[in-house]
Amino acid sequence: MGRAATWRDVLQEAIGELGVGALTELAVEALAAETDLLEGDADMRALVKSSTAANLQLVAEMARGAIGLADVVPPPQAVAFARELARRNVPMAELARAYRLVQHAMWRFGAREIRARMRGEAAVAEAIEDFTDATFMTGEALMASAMDRYAIERDRWVRSADAVRRATVEELLRGGVADVGAASGRLRYELRREHVAFVVWAEDDEAVLESAAAAVGGQGALLVPLAVGVVAGWCPPSALDPVAPHDGTRVAVGAPGEGLEGFRRSHAEALEARRVARLGGLEGVTRYDDVALVALLTKDLEQARAFAARRLGALTAAGRDTERLAETVLTVLQEQGSPRHAAQRLGVHENTVAKRVRVAEQALGRRIDEHPAELHAALLIRRATLAAGELPGGA
Repeated sequence: MGRAATWRDVLQEAIGELGVGALTELAVEALAAETDLLEGDADMRALVKSSTAANLQLVAEMARGAIGLADVVPPPQAVAFARELARRNVPMAELARAYRLVQHAMWRFGAREIRARMRGEAAVAEAIEDFTDATFMTGEALMASAMDRYAIERDRWVRSADAVRRATVEELLRGGVADVGAASGRLRYELRREHVAFVVWAEDDEAVLESAAAAVGGQGALLVPLAVGVVAGWCPPSALDPVAPHDGTRVAVGAPGEGLEGFRRSHAEALEARRVARLGGLEGVTRYDDVALVALLTKDLEQARAFAARRLGALTAAGRDTERLAETVLTVLQEQGSPRHAAQRLGVHENTVAKRVRVAEQALGRRIDEHPAELHAALLIRRATLAAGELPGGA
């Protein structure tokens, strides 16, 4: 402490020690606390996090003197954030408010670091004054660029056929649109038939989602962008080809449903299948029918983790040995308590399964055939949350 001579030195030291990731989390939490923009929307939260991280990286480069204010160009992630707000019809004022909330959070952080890392009241006061000027100049420049992009994207969006499709689909999913025939005409997709819904997404920004979704749904599928990196689709069950056709893409599929109600229900199931896939780190194609139980069990994650922790005890812990025990017990339960069938599935000897079960029972403090349904549920929760790095009970 006390080594920094200017506010630029302070920022370089602080960012170097904490990392842009920690600052990003600080900014996103400040935004989540003050607005409803991120509430219950994992995709928007991820997009805000990406945009904030890119902007903070730009600020870090400016603090090093690697780039000047006149040369600031909004990063692609920030452009994507502005575009998504425009497509969701979020008022421009909300975009400006989001930037100012993050700006304020970063100013508080910087001022605190200046006081901690610099010596002398006069030097601290001068540094905070200069830092304040720089913060607001930089923030206003970034916000102005984002608002310009918002205006461009909003104008482009309201003129597009995508806007009509998305607005119609959103109304259908909310329970609106009395004239199904007219809605079918606007969408160029017949709603009065059996559908299967799917969602295609990618964590890799370079994945070609539109073509991937078209390959999954076939010719004539209804495709609607849901968010950056996410496309929803509907098609007749016979047309569905649920194979992720591009590296980096993943697919979630609902169960088939008839008419407008099936259109809505299958989509809701596809979204739930996607949630489980992301929670459990599942690759490729995830069908709702295959993960319906996990989806129901993890609807309230906090309660699910607490339930699993109570039922599993020492089997909650992370580690290869515990993982092997938990998966063995889960397989035995899924095979109706048969060690022989479980051994065949696991590719090990039946005696190995029996030994693992005995060790697991010691960890549990009871036999696995005591309340097997609850144990099965707890193990499914453990599997899903462990893959996401979120163990039951916070272990």
